[in-house]
Amino acid sequence: MSVQSVEATERALAAAIIQVRGREAEHDPGVALAARDAAELAHANGAGLVAVVTHPDADPAILVGMVVTADVPLGPDAAAELRHYLSDGGGPDIREVTESRTERGYPVVIAERILVEGPSRDAPSAGCQLQAVVIDPLGRRMAVFTLHSTTGRGWLELAGVLGQLVSSVDFEVAAPDPRMRVSTTT
Repeated sequence: MSVQSVEATERALAAAIIQVRGREAEHDPGVALAARDAAELAHANGAGLVAVVTHPDADPAILVGMVVTADVPLGPDAAAELRHYLSDGGGPDIREVTESRTERGYPVVIAERILVEGPSRDAPSAGCQLQAVVIDPLGRRMAVFTLHSTTGRGWLELAGVLGQLVSSVDFEVAAPDPRMRVSTTT
């Protein structure tokens, strides 16, 4: 996707979603809203990756990825600290927070959110969001991926696609953009 401007990113995301879902999706206000929200998030945070994730058994989802750098080295307890922080203070929309490791041994913290339309946790769903943070415990970098589905249809399949991307993170591989050090080959 284009990350030249918020508007260009928004247009590209909306067009990609409509292409996957079909022309009738042009009339779904959720498509434009999701595209705008993702474009604003991507540009506000200097994202190096903006994409539409598809799976044959799912509605398309929007993926935003970036590498952030901490002011101090993260240390070996960074993942546990992040997991506790999200579990305790992440808000009522967080349903589950887990901690794991990638195939390369990097700690990863995963937070699943079910976004609701109203103030009640029992209100209708406004979609699903999965955030995965891969931590370089010997450095200062974290690769942050946010996957958002407005419908939640095929959520497990989409999460599997994100899992493949997360497992490919390698902080030792150089990339053209120094902010993003993610190898997308599997």
